[in-house]
Amino acid sequence: MTSRRIFMLGSCAAALAALATRRALAEDRQPLQEDEPQAREFSYVNNASKVDPKKFPDFKPGDRCSKCQIYEDGPDEMGGCPLFPKRLVAAAGWCTSFG
Repeated sequence: MTSRRIFMLGSCAAALAALATRRALAEDRQPLQEDEPQAREFSYVNNASKVDPKKFPDFKPGDRCSKCQIYEDGPDEMGGCPLFPKRLVAAAGWCTSFG
């Protein structure tokens, strides 16, 4: 029973360390700016309310980065996105890869 306790404590410590590392990495990333080349490539906007539905017919009211399947939660209404490595996107943002 002692070895099980040690295993559980070690597992919890490892999980907490992984979460802390992920958060630290997220906080080191800078927010994506709309005028950056990759942001323009995907028509990224920091605020989905700026999206022109006529220009982007796939956009639906309520679509936003935080509801996207590939969005990764992050600090202060920002999060990660595999499309924009080393950057944070706004939870309220949107791009043409929304899904």
